[in-house]
Amino acid sequence: MSTSTTPSQRLAVLRRVLPRILDSKGSLPEDWDVQATTYDLTRFHSEAVFAERFYAVASQILADDTATPERVRALLATCGLPYDYARLGQPLSTLYEMFVEAESGAPHAISFASRTKPYLTIVDAAFGPTRIYAEGTLPLSEVEKARLREGGTEIHEGHRGALPEAPADVVTVYVAAGGFSPELMALTADAVCFTAFEGGTLLVRSPRIDVNAIRVLRKRTAGALLASSALVELRRAAGLPPLPEAATTVPEACDALLRGLFPEMRDAMYLCTGLAAEAAVFEAVAEELGAVTFFYAQNGYGGTGQLLGDILPRGGRIRPAPLPVLERDANGDTVTLVDRVVRALPSLGGAPACLFLEMPTNPELQLHDFPKLLAALRDYRERHGVTIPVLVDTTLAPLYPLFAQPFAKDWPFLCVKSGSKYFTRGKATLGVAFAAEEPLARSIMKRARRYAEDMDTLARPSQLAAAVGGLTGLRPRLARVAAKTLDLAGRIERAIAARGKSVTLYHVSEADMAQGLASGLLSFYLPPAPTTAPDLVDELVDYLLEHAPTLVKSRVSYGQYGGENLPDYVYVINPQESTQGSLSAETKAAQKKDNVQICRISVSEGADLDALLRVMEGFFDLKYGPRSLP
Repeated sequence: MSTSTTPSQRLAVLRRVLPRILDSKGSLPEDWDVQATTYDLTRFHSEAVFAERFYAVASQILADDTATPERVRALLATCGLPYDYARLGQPLSTLYEMFVEAESGAPHAISFASRTKPYLTIVDAAFGPTRIYAEGTLPLSEVEKARLREGGTEIHEGHRGALPEAPADVVTVYVAAGGFSPELMALTADAVCFTAFEGGTLLVRSPRIDVNAIRVLRKRTAGALLASSALVELRRAAGLPPLPEAATTVPEACDALLRGLFPEMRDAMYLCTGLAAEAAVFEAVAEELGAVTFFYAQNGYGGTGQLLGDILPRGGRIRPAPLPVLERDANGDTVTLVDRVVRALPSLGGAPACLFLEMPTNPELQLHDFPKLLAALRDYRERHGVTIPVLVDTTLAPLYPLFAQPFAKDWPFLCVKSGSKYFTRGKATLGVAFAAEEPLARSIMKRARRYAEDMDTLARPSQLAAAVGGLTGLRPRLARVAAKTLDLAGRIERAIAARGKSVTLYHVSEADMAQGLASGLLSFYLPPAPTTAPDLVDELVDYLLEHAPTLVKSRVSYGQYGGENLPDYVYVINPQESTQGSLSAETKAAQKKDNVQICRISVSEGADLDALLRVMEGFFDLKYGPRSLP
């Protein structure tokens, strides 16, 4: 069946096929599981291609009367995957959107892991003056409603009946008090919003609304409807009984475990994604300090760069100041990110600023000279009476004892990170922000919590339960992963040296591990060699996927854990095509060494390093010749 068929035809197919794929254990592919948070980069398609393939598979399942779970799973696997990240769209959330489109007849349905972001995103995208007509009362604080009104948005709550005619330049949004009903489509609105389980849905009806712009904002500030929530909605649509309730918990359970790892922690907040946590804290800083300059790494995580460099500055309070992490000056001396911040401080002239750092940096795993940084920040405060908060992302080294460091005493440090990696073992998306006792940091946390409540991006109970599972036993587990990573780094280095070459390799040392910087990541630049691939790293990744499919996945995440009796894969990527995908071509090119991009490997606790090295040796033979040394 083609997506060019009518919505009613597609709806009929979905109503018949959903029970077959949802009501038989083992019918869904592994990467359709509700706990999947990262996916094979080689299997991504656009939403349109995924939908086309799915309807073709659905038609085949129905035509052949396919019943066995194994056959259904194999057919669904041929659909590939939509989009490029869980927060932008997972197979189940995309399938839910396809169902809503077929049921409503709307050209586009966009789901959110939030009840308020469907209409707030319309406002933030600034398609024109906006009128919001709500059937009930919007679940927003008076502060947020005032912000909307000050920006020119009209809010009409408790609305009943037809919508008044609006001027041609006004975007009209209707917000239903409950779920979808066909009557909503009779309204003359450019967009219609309604609730879903633990989230909300936006129906885009007007071509004036740029769907891609909405999806970017969703990806960078919230997330798509959680896969577990989409499954609830899909089973309801298929007329299937609810599944047994998944494990859930409350924030206090996570607080107790987090405080056991970080005794200085006094306030913590958990959000649906890491970028949702960043958006909440960044906006809170701007609200606390006023118009603020944000220093951050130019070649850090691309999502953060897009959030700070493009999306949040639209509000007028954040001025982005991206800086290179590591360079050499005209004299050949190393210049670090901290050096550049220290040099930039005088140009602020006493104006507010904030600093966001990854510790260690991604992907080169550089450490920062915090004592030098804090000496400069304290001098700035002495001169101007202005305190510059420091936000630290410790996702790569999740147990780094930031608040226990001498330099962190009595200074506003906040830890802002993705918990989707080591904190949940890759079993749920999660963002985490926490702070110690310092008053300014606590005030920023308070504002960030209020922002997250308005955005409805606080973590759901199932996400918190995944965090409890990951935080339990994290310290010994990470120690084992770090030791294995150090072993792999040494073996790669020796394998290259045995061929008369040298490899530029970045990993956390044993001394750093002892200071709380244990990590399962290593990055390296291969020695240059001829290749027909776009980059030598791409050839390495392709070689490993072909020769070690049971050992290696090309996935962007880390902290992965397969589960009991399941394989633990090693993740290998070219960061410029994934985590750094939104960075400029110039930044990506500057990161190359001898015209070779950096390679990043994430090691898992159960990875078979002996088998992996045997396959890597084959690639090294191919590129650099056989070993000349044992």
